[in-house]
Amino acid sequence: MKSNWVLAAPNKKLSDNISAGLSINPITAQVLINRGIKSEIEAEAFLNPKLFDLPSPNLMKDMDKAVERLDTALNGNHKIAIYGDYDVDGVTSTSLFYKFLTSLGMEVVTYNPDRIHEGYGINTGAVDKLHQNKTDLIISCDCGITAYDEVEYAKSLGIDFIITDHHLPPEKVPDAVAVLNPNQKGCNYPDKDIAGVGVIFNFAIAFRRHLRDNGHFKDNEPNLGDFLDLVALGTVADCAAVTNTNRIFIREGIKRMQKPKRAGIRALKEVSGIHSPLSSFDIGFKLGPRINAAGRLDDPGVAVRLLITEDIQKAKEIAEDLNNENIKRQNIEKNILKEAIAIVESSSEYKNMSAIVLGSANWHQGVIGIVASRICEMYGKPVFLIANDGDGTGKGSGRSVDGVDLHKILSSMEDILETFGGHQMAAGITIKEEKIELFREKFSDKVSRLNLKDTGKKIEIDIKVDFDDINFDLVDEIERLSPYGIGNNEPVFLIQSANIKSQKVFKNKHLGITFTKDGKTYSGIWFNLKEIVKLPEYVDIVFSPQVNEWQGKKEIRFNIKDVYWQ
Repeated sequence: MKSNWVLAAPNKKLSDNISAGLSINPITAQVLINRGIKSEIEAEAFLNPKLFDLPSPNLMKDMDKAVERLDTALNGNHKIAIYGDYDVDGVTSTSLFYKFLTSLGMEVVTYNPDRIHEGYGINTGAVDKLHQNKTDLIISCDCGITAYDEVEYAKSLGIDFIITDHHLPPEKVPDAVAVLNPNQKGCNYPDKDIAGVGVIFNFAIAFRRHLRDNGHFKDNEPNLGDFLDLVALGTVADCAAVTNTNRIFIREGIKRMQKPKRAGIRALKEVSGIHSPLSSFDIGFKLGPRINAAGRLDDPGVAVRLLITEDIQKAKEIAEDLNNENIKRQNIEKNILKEAIAIVESSSEYKNMSAIVLGSANWHQGVIGIVASRICEMYGKPVFLIANDGDGTGKGSGRSVDGVDLHKILSSMEDILETFGGHQMAAGITIKEEKIELFREKFSDKVSRLNLKDTGKKIEIDIKVDFDDINFDLVDEIERLSPYGIGNNEPVFLIQSANIKSQKVFKNKHLGITFTKDGKTYSGIWFNLKEIVKLPEYVDIVFSPQVNEWQGKKEIRFNIKDVYWQ
């Protein structure tokens, strides 16, 4: 077996108990155990999550203060501004709370900053604009946890602030009317991994409950289930862990996105070419990038307008524009990726360092995060790509590997950074150009001091199986573990000594393979190979089984992760 293949240790006793108790395949039971399931009760909850299982939003610190201030705004006809980040999480958060508050008859405006000219987070220029618009209350979405000075400035203008965010807070949080962030000290909300849209959804639940308890509704109570499509979209696109609360959000949201009520989602699915049942993959790699394209290259407010409009024709026009922007983004990204790879491959220095830090004045800061992810995956090292603005400052985006906490490392390098933020696996920085070389050396040194044996990409295998084990019932059962993502990876199986019957190259980068063993035959595709290889007669394969339907015919096909032979 290859050195980077990690086969989970089987727990036959527990898998047999779960299998018998829930009448499921022992293979499925073992996959559940590999996801941290320790009992039949936990397995049942994982397989059948319900909205009823969501934690109470009132466990979140400052929720009572946030609800009280919003109630004052409702009764006093105060003008509210929703200030959201420019990414998908921020756009969906902004759209959700705008639709919720306007359904209550409140006067609301939205504001999403320009990524290039304003940068991430709250800025005083935006506060000035909202003040001129006679705003009484600003509610942040997916940002604001570091905006201490900006909140103080808003207070000096007579504007109150409610911060809703999920990013790691600094020691000194803003002195706002309320700060909703499950990661702040003293917050008892149990799930710390919810995205920004999850925080604002909790705020909506708490406020609706407050209004219901006070007899506010007669026959016009908003159905918050209608917002779960936005919660799922923002959560998946933000690469949040697909566990616990997030898993419920995503499952329920995907259900509603199959035949969406929201005009913007319908138009986005159409322009993305999604005709079969929608999955979390479609959200992350088709819908999300098109919404993100607005904030990366143009105006994130366009995406907000897509998600709040009820005019299907208008939604189609906006979705088409976003699709065109996404094509531009893809072309820009392709050029940056090609240039970055050329730099790394041209110098042994980069190959020998524990981390990769690259910078260029030719790179668009709106897409370097995507390229950093690709470089990180290719080389198995932490990566920062920095776009220099031509005025002596660079904006960088970083991606990491298991065992390297970017936020922790950056916190120890504050002296050479202008600003930084993010979390363990992804982060952003602002840095003076003359300090980039120093940053490269110090960052790589700190990564090397972690003494990681191997930062390369590992393939975690759930269980070893035979061809006789693979059937439609098992694949259907495994599908109940979805949606997949961080913390709940798609199940991966190992079959040893499979006989290759045929192999065929597609598009010069994919390899179609037909396997046979013990009288059974299955086909599979090994996608996106760096170079096409001619495989021998017998190989070990690591794969995920999937049901493929074509022209009315269903078959099980292997999504091949890796192949090994001696």
